Amino acid sequence: MTREKNIFVVLKENRQNQTKLIKEVKDYVAANNVNKIYLLKVIDRSEDLGVFNPEAEEIIVTRAENDISKFMTNLTDVGCQVEGIIKVGSYHDRIEELAKKYNPEVIIVQSSKLSGIKRIFLGNSISDVINNAHCPVIVVGS
Repeated sequence: MTREKNIFVVLKENRQNQTKLIKEVKDYVAANNVNKIYLLKVIDRSEDLGVFNPEAEEIIVTRAENDISKFMTNLTDVGCQVEGIIKVGSYHDRIEELAKKYNPEVIIVQSSKLSGIKRIFLGNSISDVINNAHCPVIVVGS
């Protein structure tokens, strides 16, 4: 019995220049006989924040749904299933949680260019994913 091949594609907040990410996903799927693509959109918010605004949360989730939907339209010709998943919480924790559940062959993520003070306060979530992933991680430059 062969194991189904599935991959994660992590969609970041930066929606500009996803052309490279789309191309990388299509190339990987074509070369590796992938059965399913999971498009992950993590709304990076600490569970310890203590503040909850339902209207703002609804807007953010709707935006994430739209991002996934737009990305899916670019993958209509890949020849495999595509499913979107939205999670709220720590970027690294949600990806790790989903990776344990779905056991992807690879995680493909677009890099975001943070510099200076933003990098200090926001950290580098891609580094966390790379350092803790149980599978290869492909980082696509933005």
